[in-house]
Amino acid sequence: MNIAVFDIGTNSIHMLVVEIQPDSSFRILDREKDTTRLGDGSFEKRRLKKSSMRRAWNVIGAFHKTAKKLHVSRTIGVATSAVRDAKNGKEFIREVYRRTGIRIRTISGDEEGRLIELAARSNMDVKGKKTLVIDIGGGSMELIVGDGKKHYFLKSFPLGVARLTDHFLSKDPPSQKQMRKLEKHIEKTLGDAVQKIRKHKVVKVIGTAGTMINLGSMAYEDEYSKRLKLVHHFVLQRKRLEEIHEKITGLSLKERLNFPGLDSKRADIILAGSILVRTLMRLLAMDRITISKQGIREGLILDYMDKNRKSLLRARSGKIRAGKIR
Repeated sequence: MNIAVFDIGTNSIHMLVVEIQPDSSFRILDREKDTTRLGDGSFEKRRLKKSSMRRAWNVIGAFHKTAKKLHVSRTIGVATSAVRDAKNGKEFIREVYRRTGIRIRTISGDEEGRLIELAARSNMDVKGKKTLVIDIGGGSMELIVGDGKKHYFLKSFPLGVARLTDHFLSKDPPSQKQMRKLEKHIEKTLGDAVQKIRKHKVVKVIGTAGTMINLGSMAYEDEYSKRLKLVHHFVLQRKRLEEIHEKITGLSLKERLNFPGLDSKRADIILAGSILVRTLMRLLAMDRITISKQGIREGLILDYMDKNRKSLLRARSGKIRAGKIR
């Protein structure tokens, strides 16, 4: 059985196609990604731009054609912060259905966090241990403390890197005053959460999604002058993050484009990302974050398999487990 997952985010649109195996694991058949920037300019007026919606519809349509070629029998689609917050989000979703027949479900920040934690824990040696999972998107950031059985803290914050860049970092390069204002905003927004999270004394911190992955790649390439081949399980140390942050602070967008390891499509939002992560690490007294490539898409697959376990096990035997990172 082949399943396609569509993840419509503020910054990027992803598709993951997997084949559920006879032992109820899954094999990845295809991954697609486009930095569509659906949420660009939508945060102030809470409306998706027509140009951004058209780009997104075209990307989803192209991905849908790829999925059909892979004989997908089940499609799962979710939209997160940009669509969730937009007054015309339902209009966007209706048009996706009209063009492709794909039903997109807008999920809450809490549901987003639950799915992310499910995936992030699945390929880490954290069974039964309290873990903090950090997911940074374009429109929101999710913080989840859990042990695989229970959530001790789960909350979504309007601290996505595209949102923060739009609101605070308008100059090129951003001024020291703008960056200090952004840092204070993060501190204020996370004030109560920090106190609650620190009480749980987590044993491991896992970071997911593009901003965290890109910061890890930048830290590695800047230090070793070679590309990081496998970012999954890479440990981003606070000391290295501080060094990276100091190097990109003061650089113009054009200058940042030449920074080792930086994804050019994230050059305009990476400074907000580094400010957010370093502030979070300082507030929570963290010295390292282990990066996971597993995120909401894998979480949706695992969640589907778990909820349909009985029907899947009628034809298959074996324990459900996460797919390998490929």
